[in-house]
Amino acid sequence: MCAVQRIWTPLGCGGVRCTCGADAAEAVREAPEQADGGDDLHAIDPARTDIDLPFRDWAERWLESLERKSTTVGSYRSTIKHAKRVFGSTSVNRLRVEDVARFNTDLRDRGCSASTRAKHLRVLGACLQTAISYRYADRNPVRDLPSAQRPRPERKEAAYFENAELPRLFDVLRAEPYRLLCLVALKTGMRQGELIGLRWRDVDFDDAVVRVRGSYTGGTVTTPKNRERRDVDLISDVIELLARRQREDAAGSHDDLVFHDGRQSFVSPTQLLKRNLYPAMAAAEVPRIGPTNERRTFHSFRHTFAKRALENGAQVTWLSRHLGHSSLKVTTDIYGHWERAERKLQAARMEGAFPV
Repeated sequence: MCAVQRIWTPLGCGGVRCTCGADAAEAVREAPEQADGGDDLHAIDPARTDIDLPFRDWAERWLESLERKSTTVGSYRSTIKHAKRVFGSTSVNRLRVEDVARFNTDLRDRGCSASTRAKHLRVLGACLQTAISYRYADRNPVRDLPSAQRPRPERKEAAYFENAELPRLFDVLRAEPYRLLCLVALKTGMRQGELIGLRWRDVDFDDAVVRVRGSYTGGTVTTPKNRERRDVDLISDVIELLARRQREDAAGSHDDLVFHDGRQSFVSPTQLLKRNLYPAMAAAEVPRIGPTNERRTFHSFRHTFAKRALENGAQVTWLSRHLGHSSLKVTTDIYGHWERAERKLQAARMEGAFPV
């Protein structure tokens, strides 16, 4: 038995190795990373699945190990909080599908929508799958939940602005930089956080492009959603709007914010929405509930851009890249029903294609 602290690290064959002294650091470096980020999760022997490790303890270790943005980890904490309330004292290796069913039912009884419950189940499933990788459990009960007991979210239609509403809205929305920020969102489809975090160094007037390299979230600038750094091509109207903004703002540095509160501080999302956009919508008689019966928000500018792009013949593959979606499926799931104009254009190209 070693006289110093034992460190257990997994081996490719499924065994474990005890290392001491100078060899300890090397053993930790050789340990495989978990599926959801992080490294060795402390000193319990990962070759055993009969250890009574309470879920609450495992879940906290899992959260601390994640190599994800702080906002993402914060959203996962909500799931873990709910799960700990339902079965926090239960050992990870003793969790069963009945516990997962109780978790889902508890969320439903608390008023969580089907889509929210589905997200919680995905996070819980990732947490327990990692427990299998570290051999604190031998099965993932989330995967065993019967399909009939799984929440089935209804697909919501995107809440967009109608063409007739936009002139009324921007006639009333006058305060800067909020008006310009909303106009650029409408005409580029960029996200709120991408625009709030935008700096002049990211705007290339010569190539008519904005290079999305960051996003303002939770009081700080992080990588864009899906870690998708991308270039957003600009129409001439947006180029003119931004060039005028730069002249009037007399920006002294490429590091200056494009949209700021007058003191080179980030625009407050609360100021943007609750004190500018939503009051302007009310004054312009643009209802919060749109034609799809969904509540309209700042994100509705992005939906409106996508709708107009597809109705004017843009290809959905281009739109997916332009918006920075993680996959083409995301784009088609949200906006595919607006692709009618592009489909008709493609069908028209078949005119005269046949010799008989």
